[in-house]
Amino acid sequence: MSGTSSTARATTRPPTTGTASTRSPSPSNPPNRPGSPVDELDRYTIAYLCGGPSRVAQVAVLTLYERRGVRISKGTRRADALAREPGDPVEAAVLAAIPAAGRPLGQVIAAAAESAAALAVAGALREAGLMRGRRPTRRGRALRRTLAGEPGASQAERLAALGPDGVEDARLREILRADDPKPVDLSRGRQRGHRNLESSNLAEPRFDGGDYGGGSGGGY
Repeated sequence: MSGTSSTARATTRPPTTGTASTRSPSPSNPPNRPGSPVDELDRYTIAYLCGGPSRVAQVAVLTLYERRGVRISKGTRRADALAREPGDPVEAAVLAAIPAAGRPLGQVIAAAAESAAALAVAGALREAGLMRGRRPTRRGRALRRTLAGEPGASQAERLAALGPDGVEDARLREILRADDPKPVDLSRGRQRGHRNLESSNLAEPRFDGGDYGGGSGGGY
């Protein structure tokens, strides 16, 4: 009788499936141990957490550059829009910051970083408890350290997590690391006797020389 009772009790135990405690990963539920955090956050969320809104704008610039949507001229360090076909609101903000005549890349990044699209990325981080105000929380800083060790494979993911220094392509890295050149002071030439640039046979120098221009690393 006792054996029958034990058997009955055993058969009434709920089966253990392991699914009850499993939660789908999401930005509000980042992994508690090292895994693949890049898979849980998109490139803009990672960029904002690791580098603020300027990093978000840099990621959009890089994505457009790789897609040949923008061009960075070598002599003037100006960004020109080749195709105004944004893939998301942040890319739209970058393209909106580039007039038809082009604009220094650092200015483009600064303008896009102040756009509503770039600043809105922080909302998801605050809701997830990864930011408080404009600063990462302790949980956010821990995830940021994890992301620095696992930045992802693509150029955009590495830029988002590590900044320009994380971009493996040397050309792209230089574009994003460099500062905009300072405008040439034309008054110096006039003081030396060149009152009329055309009569002096000198081309009008708009910017100092250099390879490529970009914004700051977006330190945050």
